[in-house]
Amino acid sequence: MTDKAASPHRFKVTSGLVAVCGGAAGVFLFILMMLTVVDVVGRYFLNAPLPGGFELTEFIMAAIVYAGLPVVSAAGAHITIDLLDDVTPARVVPWQSLMVNVACAGCFGVFAWRLWLLGNQISEYGDVTEYLGIPQSPVIYLGAATSAVAAIIHLSKLFEAGRQIVGAGKPGAGL
Repeated sequence: MTDKAASPHRFKVTSGLVAVCGGAAGVFLFILMMLTVVDVVGRYFLNAPLPGGFELTEFIMAAIVYAGLPVVSAAGAHITIDLLDDVTPARVVPWQSLMVNVACAGCFGVFAWRLWLLGNQISEYGDVTEYLGIPQSPVIYLGAATSAVAAIIHLSKLFEAGRQIVGAGKPGAGL
């Protein structure tokens, strides 16, 4: 079940966070594209691949995925199974949305918490990449922060589902 039918976010905070995360994902994607161009040109035309290109690619890919989480959550574009959507009664859909968003908010909240603890642990150990020596904790903290943003987005969707449930009981209020 997707939330595409739900109205757009009415909360300015979540809209702003989604815009920042989407912009960051775009910037990371551009950096990845430029990194790939430099690596390919260096490898095939100059016989000199970009040193640490693989490590940089790993970090940027992780950053793209993490930055995209809140955008996907806001759009209701997570992978879903719509096997029963055609037979689900309209009065159940808001309740289904409520349950899905409770589960998503809880999962992303746990992800944020655990990633933050992992980032602290890796930071204390001083873990760095093997070739370039780049600290690993910042990308993990990014994952924790964007997971927290995704949790906040799903919490805001809970309010939307709640409005639909409350509005469904009023005369003349339709879904």
